[in-house]
Amino acid sequence: MRQASYDPPTTPLDEDGQGAPYAMFGYGAHLAEVEVDIELGTVRVLRITAAHDVGRAVNPTLIEGQIEGGVAQGIGFALMEAYVPGKSENLHDYLIPTIGDVPEVVSILVESTDPIGPYGAKGIGEHALVPTAPAILNAIRDAVGAPVRRVPATPEVVLAAVEAGREGSD
Repeated sequence: MRQASYDPPTTPLDEDGQGAPYAMFGYGAHLAEVEVDIELGTVRVLRITAAHDVGRAVNPTLIEGQIEGGVAQGIGFALMEAYVPGKSENLHDYLIPTIGDVPEVVSILVESTDPIGPYGAKGIGEHALVPTAPAILNAIRDAVGAPVRRVPATPEVVLAAVEAGREGSD
């Protein structure tokens, strides 16, 4: 039996906070296209375009699947997942996205071989989740003319932004 592992080179932070605790960094950007009902405050995500530096795309289909999963989680964070003590203590009362909430996801895999990653690859995991909510909130801002500063952007939160946008345009 043969076994191998890989631990990329890092150095811990010193007392001044200097060091290299991570061997490589992931980069990505998302663009969200949304439809906002300004009477009801509902938001429907129409499309997410997600561009990510993945190093070498060893398995592009797997990477696209991870991006799609991260986008689904980001939609939940942006629009519906709210813990309310005493109310949302189980999945019956805690809203998470279903396939009906996930729009078309256009993945753009940017390959820039990383000399440290195995076979030049980089991880994608959390990187696909992080930019989704800000992209959705920015799209809502563009649609209603005022920023949404809380998540989840429930209809009440969106309606407050719609009203603020109206007041700002007067």
